[in-house]
Amino acid sequence: MFLRSTICLLALSLVSSLAMVTTANGDPSAFSYDEPKDLSKHRRLHLWGTYYHTKIAQNSKDGFALLNQHNKPIGPALSREDWCKAALEGAAVIAMPDGSKVIVNVRDAGGPSQVNCDEFFPHLHARARFGMRHTRFFKITSPKVKYGYGIDDMPLAAFRSIAVDRRQFPIRYRTLIFIPDLRGRDLVYADGTAFTHDGYVFAADTGSGVKGHHIDFYTGFVSKNPFPDLAGGASHTFEAYVIEDKQIRQQMLELHTD
Repeated sequence: MFLRSTICLLALSLVSSLAMVTTANGDPSAFSYDEPKDLSKHRRLHLWGTYYHTKIAQNSKDGFALLNQHNKPIGPALSREDWCKAALEGAAVIAMPDGSKVIVNVRDAGGPSQVNCDEFFPHLHARARFGMRHTRFFKITSPKVKYGYGIDDMPLAAFRSIAVDRRQFPIRYRTLIFIPDLRGRDLVYADGTAFTHDGYVFAADTGSGVKGHHIDFYTGFVSKNPFPDLAGGASHTFEAYVIEDKQIRQQMLELHTD
């Protein structure tokens, strides 16, 4: 009896330990988190969405140079349209003539006016279009960064990161959000890899056009809207919940840390 009880206790201890290891080793890029057990205990929001992505552009020797904060070229040059899209999206991956790729990110909009992008984005507020002309960039050299940075140099993660209002209303930076209508969606990365979303997204970026209950889903290199009902503009609203799960949030922070 004593031996059997001891074995049972050891077995339970092993199962418990394995469960702890499984949770501790969770991979936020695998979309495998469980659904929250009781959503009524979490703050509910009504949101609407759009989406954005990182453009893969071609270097253009006759294009506009990408300048750094000191107004010096950082290497690649882009056509006017590609330059403007990189400035709007915040980052770009540029294919160079030697077959290599350069990842660039927006630094700020503090330099002299360089490129007029008004023809491509007439819907943007005049102040945003004017500021875009002054965009400055920098090269990303970290091997962990595949797409570019969000706010506070947080590496963006496709289908995990969202951009929120700069005023942090109603969602603060680094907030974990669960969207029931996103859970169970069969999606595909740009390279053709399929996956099923678990419904969790993380506030890792901001956008000049993102205000209030509007969030912007980041889709990596996927340029076509993957879920028009969720990223279909203000006429398509959906429920979302602010999740206070410290362990999942910590793993999301690790995913978004360089």
